[in-house]
Amino acid sequence: MPTIAQWDVNNECNLNCIHCRVAEKNDKEKLSLNEAKKLIAELWYNGVSMLNLSGGEPFLRKDIFKILDYTKKFQDVVITTNGTLLNEEKCKKLSKYPNIKLSISLDGLEETHDNFRGKKGTFKKVIEVLPILEKYNVKYAIKYTLCKETVDDVIDVLKLVASKGAKEFNTRRVIVTGKAEEKMLLENKEYENTVRNIIKECKKLNVNFKTGDPLLIPIFSEIFGIDLKNDDLTKIYAGCQAGDEIIYIDYKGNIGACSYIPKFADNIKEKSLDDILQNNKLFIDLRDYKNKLKGKCEKCVYKTICGGCRASAISFKNSIFEEDPLCLV
Repeated sequence: MPTIAQWDVNNECNLNCIHCRVAEKNDKEKLSLNEAKKLIAELWYNGVSMLNLSGGEPFLRKDIFKILDYTKKFQDVVITTNGTLLNEEKCKKLSKYPNIKLSISLDGLEETHDNFRGKKGTFKKVIEVLPILEKYNVKYAIKYTLCKETVDDVIDVLKLVASKGAKEFNTRRVIVTGKAEEKMLLENKEYENTVRNIIKECKKLNVNFKTGDPLLIPIFSEIFGIDLKNDDLTKIYAGCQAGDEIIYIDYKGNIGACSYIPKFADNIKEKSLDDILQNNKLFIDLRDYKNKLKGKCEKCVYKTICGGCRASAISFKNSIFEEDPLCLV
């Protein structure tokens, strides 16, 4: 059963990012506050301990703090935000929720980030709010999307945010879905070398390196606590966990496996979460997906610790079980 859930609390945003997985913005069908409370309760009683609130831009919801009041039992609540709507008042409010951490998008220095996010002034707003978050002891991580448009700035941004007090830097290659196009992708070698340099710089700056990319596990297994030479990899389950450890709920209440996979099971308004997770074919298939992999993923010695990105498999191969064509091995 899943222990992590990502829920898009809305579908509206104040920016226009060139890589956004949300192709169209329409917020009229989002879950009401009462429906949100019911969803949160169902997630809790089905064993979810970590909740990621995303969007859209979550802080555009006027009742976002009422929603947060219902998430206090969760071990961790991560709010994925572009950071531009944060201010002293909101940071002070956030400080009263000890289980909350922000994941703040920053994708380059000023010109790069503002172009990437589709609005001037966004970089400045993010940088200006970091000391306020420090002041109120609000935990946060910087989330950096690596692609051709952003790669040249990444080390400079890392140094800058570290100087502002950032303790965690989370990055991965752009996922080709929504508005993101294949031409944005870094070549494998450049991606691998860039991540290597980021890890080295993080160690120098005493910043935690994090990534959600399963393809990096066989390359940089040390950051995941795996010993490729001595551990029995068949007994270690890691990598892509879409639909197994992780579920996704869109702003309308549709239940899926991952925010980057355009497939849904049922809607929380029509069926209980327990029923959906136990009986829908999407989740039945994904609970055992590593035994159904095709192509080179099927034969790979790293399939239990990686499994490839299922979103990439769908994007490029139109199948959730096909090989990941962006494999680094």
